[in-house]
Amino acid sequence: MLDLIPSYIKTIWLFTYSDMKTIMFPQSIFGVMTAYTACILHQPTADYGIWDWLFVRYPLTLLWTWSNLLPFDIFNQLSEEAIEEDRINKPWRPLPSGMINREQASSLMLKHYIFAVIVSINIGGLRQSISLILLGTWYNAGGGADRSFVIRNAINAAGILSFASGAMEVALGTPLLMTRPSIQWLGILAFVIFSTIQTQDLYDMEGDSYRNQKTMPLVLGDSLTRWLTAVMVAVFSFVCPGYWHLGWHGFVIPLLLGGLIATRTLSYRSPEGDKRTFQIWNAWLVSIYSLPVLRFLDSGCLCIE
Repeated sequence: MLDLIPSYIKTIWLFTYSDMKTIMFPQSIFGVMTAYTACILHQPTADYGIWDWLFVRYPLTLLWTWSNLLPFDIFNQLSEEAIEEDRINKPWRPLPSGMINREQASSLMLKHYIFAVIVSINIGGLRQSISLILLGTWYNAGGGADRSFVIRNAINAAGILSFASGAMEVALGTPLLMTRPSIQWLGILAFVIFSTIQTQDLYDMEGDSYRNQKTMPLVLGDSLTRWLTAVMVAVFSFVCPGYWHLGWHGFVIPLLLGGLIATRTLSYRSPEGDKRTFQIWNAWLVSIYSLPVLRFLDSGCLCIE
């Protein structure tokens, strides 16, 4: 029995490895940063010390994020088409490498969906966990990833915001309220993600074409998608700091990263170049996430009306 533990750990690690930089850490960081500045979103405040944030709230946020990410990733990699694509692009994943078969993966997915719900009942984020189950089912089994890039991008935006808001709720230690500032900011973030998430589709057009997925680059064409993405990233690099009425210092990092993404998107048109651009996009998104913190440091709990 003990011999199975290292194999189990390796398997679940490899299922989620690709999303560590895109979901696990960015969304958990969002959760803690936004919980720390909860008052400017008219959310309940938490009187935690710095050590509590670092060594209690953040580990709990990581646990919640990972426990909900794992079953989604298994679901996403479970179909025959996904396995065939991974044999070409990511042969180290558990299913194409033969570490686990589809029946075992399905069983593991169901067990971890149950585990995610149990975790959410105990530490928070239950609404978001249920939302992720529904979105994952739509995306992976209901054709949400295949039939329209608009639906695909919308599900991605809703999923990422479910991870982000769930992580915030866990970090805060209390259910989130539907306040006006929260709805406005999350709405802006939803549109930011919806209109720029196609950066992840640029480097995998061959695989998406094989699976007949209607991504933006495959529907609108590579060149138009790149220009639309570059323009939207540049626009939101101005709009988001402006929304928080920040000084010049609040614009620096979003503009630098946004300019780099726009330049690379138009100039580096190769799978490897686009992969690096997508990594920078995740860093840019974290810089957008951090804007309420800068507002809080500038003005305390004065929110945007």
